[in-house]
Amino acid sequence: MLPTKSSHFNVDSDIMASKARLIVMGISVALAYVSWGLLLSLQPAFYPTEAESKGATPAQYGLVFGIVSLGGFIFSPIFAHYGSKIGPKILYNLGGIGQGMAAVAFGSLEFVNDTWTFIGLSYLLRFIDGVANAAGTASIVSILMTLFPGFESSIPAWTEMCFGLGYTIGPVLGSVLFEVGGFGLPFFIMGGIVLFLALVLFVMVPNVKPGSSSLSKNLANDSKSPLTIRNVIKSFSISLPFLDKFILFCGNGMFESMLQPHMINSQAQATQFEVSMAFLIMAGCYMITSPLAGYVCDRIRRPVLLSIVGNFLLFIAFIFIGPAPFLTGLPTSVPLIFGMMPFFGLGYGLVSVSSFSRAYKECIRQGYRDDVNTYLILTGLWGTAFHLGNFIGPTMAGIIVNAIGFP
Repeated sequence: MLPTKSSHFNVDSDIMASKARLIVMGISVALAYVSWGLLLSLQPAFYPTEAESKGATPAQYGLVFGIVSLGGFIFSPIFAHYGSKIGPKILYNLGGIGQGMAAVAFGSLEFVNDTWTFIGLSYLLRFIDGVANAAGTASIVSILMTLFPGFESSIPAWTEMCFGLGYTIGPVLGSVLFEVGGFGLPFFIMGGIVLFLALVLFVMVPNVKPGSSSLSKNLANDSKSPLTIRNVIKSFSISLPFLDKFILFCGNGMFESMLQPHMINSQAQATQFEVSMAFLIMAGCYMITSPLAGYVCDRIRRPVLLSIVGNFLLFIAFIFIGPAPFLTGLPTSVPLIFGMMPFFGLGYGLVSVSSFSRAYKECIRQGYRDDVNTYLILTGLWGTAFHLGNFIGPTMAGIIVNAIGFP
């Protein structure tokens, strides 16, 4: 049943006054997540060319790709801790508007000719984009989890799927728009779309107050303690899922950054089209798995079972994609890598979604409040694991491959 009136929630105005408003908000949230994913991955196909035309070296512009995750990592726990004091809707608005403005400003860098000014502003704007992304993603998921009780695993799964879709097609779209209109066009278009969606959601999303939850949960929360970051750190059973997620993103970051040269330069002798197909197979399996995993996690008591299965699938994928040096009779080949991509995509989706569900259900089992404050803590720490893994994984990948090789 869809919620219809503010009597069910602690909000400033009616929630979901009509099905039309619900549909518009759902579509807007989905498009916002796709757009945020696009912004984070828009530039790899053409930014190096622009940076080198300004006189920058790979050593100078390489950090531009990772600093967005560094910004998200630093500020995600801050937003988790202070999010309920700031207010979820204010936090979301700052995040949505910040990402759009940073994108438009980044597109304007084509008019900057001084090398160090270009690189310095690139660092700054990507860092701001990471901070704004951390604010937006954590707060909007927390609001949706408050508005729709009973879907605490499905909501992060669907939003993550939309984000993953944008992140996957970002380099392709960025390359096309760059060919059409130069360096600035991809950022002007996507920045404008993000700003428009931020305005739409400002109108459509209700103001969920700190402590908000459904009526039944409000009654149950009366005698319970609020969750804090310290509680998460002190409880191994709550913090373990975030460690699991961090390791997942480290592995994924290493994999994404090193698979292309491995496929092309190894015995597989893959073409660029075959490399693209490998990533497409993985992304497709991941996007199908994520919402299904969320649906299952909402209906089972022990989502850790999905984490175990997911980690095992990832283990198989990592062993055979190389393949591992001890598999001496198995040569590297395109069919072998294609065959492992579904394992990677399925495992990625299962671990990512179930780890959040594990942390949430463990918090409730230990007697913490089931309200928006708890959701902000959990989504903020999810962002911390995501950004730290995405920063450390690609950074370490080059060092490890240079030292011992991809397999």
